[in-house]
Amino acid sequence: MAEDIVTVAAQQITQGDYMGAMATFEEHITSSPDDPSGYHGWAEAALFEIQENGNLDDKGNDRINEGQVQSYLRRACSLAPDNADYRAAYANALIEFDRIPMAVRELRKLVDLGSNSEEVDISFHLYEAARLLIESIDVKTNFDRSAPIARQFIKGRS
Repeated sequence: MAEDIVTVAAQQITQGDYMGAMATFEEHITSSPDDPSGYHGWAEAALFEIQENGNLDDKGNDRINEGQVQSYLRRACSLAPDNADYRAAYANALIEFDRIPMAVRELRKLVDLGSNSEEVDISFHLYEAARLLIESIDVKTNFDRSAPIARQFIKGRS
């Protein structure tokens, strides 16, 4: 039954019904609170919704609580600490929400996860996170890599 709910939610995502997928994943979380896929799926659907339709309503308020997205991704990581996909999704969301130091800590955990297992390939996750991190810092510093935050996270060539 739980797999059926996750399948329905995944189909909703592929059809662009992110809010519907979030509701479906919320049902799954209620019925299976120890299954990390519900938390991860809800957060991923929320991120798709934010990317596709923005996060501000007509009054300028957030439609989706970014704190809940982070909380659900953190919960998925705590329930499945060896899952590189969950860890990478959490780090990428932190970058997206401008929580750079927290994202870097999560990326270090991802590196440790990859270093401790020959079966876990994290190279794609690290490449994607590095790209997002550099883009975020470039935008934040108006592409001035001499800014302190840029120097802290982006090493220049000597």
